[in-house]
Amino acid sequence: MSFNIKTIYFIIATLFLNLLLTSGCSLEDAEIVRAPPNEDLEMQRERERRESLGDTSEETFIGNLFKDVTGFMDKKGSNKSGIGVNTFLWRATLDTLSFMPLVSADPFGGVIITDWHSDSESSKEKFKVVAYIIGTELRVDGIKISIFKKIKNKGGIWVDKKSNKMLQNKVEDAILTKARKYKIQNIK
Repeated sequence: MSFNIKTIYFIIATLFLNLLLTSGCSLEDAEIVRAPPNEDLEMQRERERRESLGDTSEETFIGNLFKDVTGFMDKKGSNKSGIGVNTFLWRATLDTLSFMPLVSADPFGGVIITDWHSDSESSKEKFKVVAYIIGTELRVDGIKISIFKKIKNKGGIWVDKKSNKMLQNKVEDAILTKARKYKIQNIK
């Protein structure tokens, strides 16, 4: 490939012009446009409503937030729950599984996942629980518990083992009993 003198001058002129045009630009002159923080639309509307009313009190906002999450009923008896599942089952499940470390708790989807738990360091078995709260009514079929079990073998390696269906039923019964107690306390 041979270049003639005109091609070389053209390339040099283009590079010089490019250098001349971009030399006045710097990052300091650039306008930085930040995307708005990832905020729930409902929370954003609530914040805007409070600001328009002149209520910028964080205490009011936090109080309403916790009231919505726990799902306590107002005096008229309407449930102003911000979660998509039965609040009594939700609270009872969290209380029943409180001795186990939580990995995830999604009140909108109704899923609670615990981490592996054993009674002691020398224990040869450990358990993990996944609770599914289904629907907004307090019903026997409103909760589904899955229990996973691992046993330490002679080599010290944890091996999956099928858990007992009876254990799942006992945990479900304990949660349902607590949920009924919470409902009765709320009525009084």
